Amino acid sequence: MMNRTRHGFVAFCILISSFGVQAQVETDSLLTALNDSTHVKFQTHFYDAMKHKALGNYSKAIDELLMCEKLNSIESVVFHELGINYFKLKQFERAEFNLQKAIELNADNFWYKESLYHLYIEQNRFEEATLALQPMLTRHPDYKQDLVNLYFEVGRYQEALNVLDELDYNFGINAARDSIRKDIYDRSGLEAQRIAHLKTRLQETPEDPSNFLNLIYAYSELNKKKEAFETAQEFLKQHPKSHFVHVALYKFYLDAKEYDKAIASMKIVATSTVVLPSFKVKVLNDFMSFIEKHPEYKSVLLEVTNSVTENSASRSDLEWADYYYNQKNYLKAISSYIKALEFDPNNFTIIKNLALLYLETNQFETAVLFTNDQLEMYPSQPLLYLVNGMANKALNNLDMAVESLSMGLDYIYDNNEIQYDFYKQLSATYELQGNIEASEAFTKKAMALKNNP
Repeated sequence: MMNRTRHGFVAFCILISSFGVQAQVETDSLLTALNDSTHVKFQTHFYDAMKHKALGNYSKAIDELLMCEKLNSIESVVFHELGINYFKLKQFERAEFNLQKAIELNADNFWYKESLYHLYIEQNRFEEATLALQPMLTRHPDYKQDLVNLYFEVGRYQEALNVLDELDYNFGINAARDSIRKDIYDRSGLEAQRIAHLKTRLQETPEDPSNFLNLIYAYSELNKKKEAFETAQEFLKQHPKSHFVHVALYKFYLDAKEYDKAIASMKIVATSTVVLPSFKVKVLNDFMSFIEKHPEYKSVLLEVTNSVTENSASRSDLEWADYYYNQKNYLKAISSYIKALEFDPNNFTIIKNLALLYLETNQFETAVLFTNDQLEMYPSQPLLYLVNGMANKALNNLDMAVESLSMGLDYIYDNNEIQYDFYKQLSATYELQGNIEASEAFTKKAMALKNNP
């Protein structure tokens, strides 16, 4: 959950890297009382510290800053910079001490407080982070969003919901906040409040079909089938031409063994141009399970499949590709992904899925040709190098496999899972070449990564 809170951390890192300019201004203005000799020494050490920090030499930066502290023990910016550099070295206790000292010396500095807040977030010290966040809440609404996430982490669910209500009131309904709200209800078990909130939302904006669907799903999760079905019927009454209502109705009709009505709803959903692909796939998967018990209706699904496939744009091709993939019908999935890619050639999700499916179906030559072609457009995508290397290895093109896998490693950033896959594939490829030393070296790298993720 706290990955939502860390949205400010990138900006924070930028702030750290650019802090030298601010620090210079503060230092120039606050050191006028020092004599010229001390002033020059201070500035020399301070700017050396900024230089070392910019180069990533945090220990050397700290040494220079400690010299600054000896020259002026009441300069808040020195303690802030010490805190930042200790933070970089993950020496969190020293970082905390120095950041708190900086705030003590300059209680009005917003950036000092934000630095301490992010230090607590980095250590998952959510209670302390909650306290550190309080003075920052008036600065920007995003900090109240962070407060919701912190309350969630420490189990203060009602307080989190109260802040969400406040944000919704002030800024309007937001999909991201609704997602957090759902997480809170799921974890806290405050189901009565969930239902009350969804009913209020529906009463306020009954023209929005999603409000009906959300309430129907909530009732269904609580196994309140009667209330769910009544809500679905009200949905149909108020929106008789809506396709979305059938996303809910088909399931009720199946459970009630009203199969003709269920099939009619399924056809509406499957052929709709407004229903999201994720809903279509869910409906079709449910209907597939129904057909396993009632094979006499198999022709109905085939009819719908043919109808949609023959009269579809790329969006339908993509949703059918996802559907076939979920059914493990990989050859049909490949065919649909190819059609979707023709319409949307820059969709990397389709490219990735195709590349992996060529491997899955042992179409190694096609995988090599496809990834070679795509690498001209996406030369920094490690997955393409991985698929290319694995396919070449399967074809016994071992030198080409090593070359592709080695190149792909250069484009991996903070993704231990795919890096582990590269190491394992390089180890296996070198072993096939008879280069046992290189093979064992990459095996060790893979195991080290696995043991220290």
